[in-house]
Formats: sequence, structure tokens, C-alpha cells
Amino acid sequence: MFRAEVFEGVVRMAMSRELFGKELYPAACYLAGGLVVDTGIAHFRKDLVSFLTGNPPEAIVNTHAHEDHMGANALLQKTFKVPIYAHREALPMIARPGLLKLLPYQKLYFGLPAPAHAEPIAEVLESGGHRFRVHPAPGHSPDHILLHEEEHGWLFCGDAFIAGQDRVFRGSYDLAEILGTLRRILELAPETMFTGMGAVLRRPAANVRRKIAQYEEAAERAMDLFRAGLGEKEISRRLFPGDGMVRIVTTGDCTALKLVRAFLRFKGIGTVSPPALPERVS
Repeated sequence: MFRAEVFEGVVRMAMSRELFGKELYPAACYLAGGLVVDTGIAHFRKDLVSFLTGNPPEAIVNTHAHEDHMGANALLQKTFKVPIYAHREALPMIARPGLLKLLPYQKLYFGLPAPAHAEPIAEVLESGGHRFRVHPAPGHSPDHILLHEEEHGWLFCGDAFIAGQDRVFRGSYDLAEILGTLRRILELAPETMFTGMGAVLRRPAANVRRKIAQYEEAAERAMDLFRAGLGEKEISRRLFPGDGMVRIVTTGDCTALKLVRAFLRFKGIGTVSPPALPERVS
């Protein structure tokens, strides 16, 4: 499914595959003036090019080098002869997407992007009459960036903010850095935030604060259970039951166990074994 809508002068191009009538892992890219922010899922690359043919872009930015954010890079670059910009650490994956080592579910849902040429993004990018300030936003991935258009108060945040409460994590996510990036978003105080999965949030500060609180409270609960002598697997079953389907579909890439491990690392626990319980005194 591919659809386009306009929000405050920004075109959101949302896409997702369907299974039994249910949308799977949606992704979104945006057209702001002459700038395309992310290029979505490879399966929809022709739809994206067709839509943009009447309004050709001047440049492309990838917020980070994950397969659902750079899927149409190569075709857009070939069709419109435009530069692609990204964090320096993202450039090798954009040039050689095979480095991502996609799992079967990722290939099914998103497809493997074709190689493209990207250049390191500067601290400020001007395109289509807009001026975007670039901010580092690690946590979801080390190469993640934010694009802030200060005049209109727009923030393109990629996957630095994902709506809802997390119940699974990937092992590559860094919770401390995610929280640092969320606080950076609060400091920027955007009027409208455009997310990588398609949610467009007006005055998003309350949403971001809620997300921070969810992480911190869940980390504290995980730590309490750890101190009570529970192991990480039992903690994950207590706090986030029912991750079996996600775990199976992603072949263990996304699990509640990895989320609990992230919480314990954040709380300074270097081991995943529970502490020894004190002996009973009779």
C-alpha cells in the first residue's frame, strides 16, 4: 500500500506491505520543498518515483542506513540525478547494502536496497528554500540524525522516536543514547515532528516525555525484579509476555529479552545473572 498526504506543506509518503489485510511495519518518507527525507521500502521504489515525477526533488537525506529508510535511493538518484546525504557512518551501508546482512523477515517486508552513492551531510543543509539544521541522534543506530527546519518548527526524526510502548528490542539499540536523543528532541522544541513510521505529531513534547517516562519506569521495574533474584528471562516474561510471534517471525532479532537486557545495562548491570539471595536466618 502506498499513499501520500500533505501536512502543513510537507508531503508524507507512507508505505507498507500487507498480510491477511494487516499492515506490516509501515515506513514513511517526506518531501519538504525540494528535499526527500528517507526513501522508504525497496518494494515501493517505483511508486515513489512515479509520485515524485511531477515534483522532482533536489536532494535526498537518509536519517540512517536501515533498509526501510533507503529502499528507493538508487532508483531516485538514477531517475532525478540528485545527491544523497547521510551521516558519515551510514555511507558504507548505502554504497553496499549487503553489509546490512538482512534477515529473511527484513527481505520479505522491506526488500534489499540497491547500492547508491551518498555524501557526508554538513551541519546545515539548504534545499527548496528551506534550511535544515542537522543534529546527531544515536541510539536506534549510531549513524542516526535529526533534521530541524527551524523557521516552520519541523523536525524529521526518523526512528529516533517510535510511537507506543516498546515491548521488544533489537540487540543493537542503545537505551542510554536513545534517551539522550529524546531529550535532545525536547530541547529543540519542534512544532511538528515527522516520524519514520509515518506518525505526524503536533507539539510532540508530551509524547516524547511520555516515552522517556515509559523507558525509565520499565527499567526501574526490571531492576527491582533483578534485585529480587529473578533472571533476565523471567523478568522479560513478567514485564513483556507474549513476544513469541515477533520472536519467531524475526528469527530472534526482536525480543523482549533484548529489551530487558537493555534496561539492565542502562541501570549499570554488566552481568545478566541475578544477584545471590541472602541466606535465611532461622
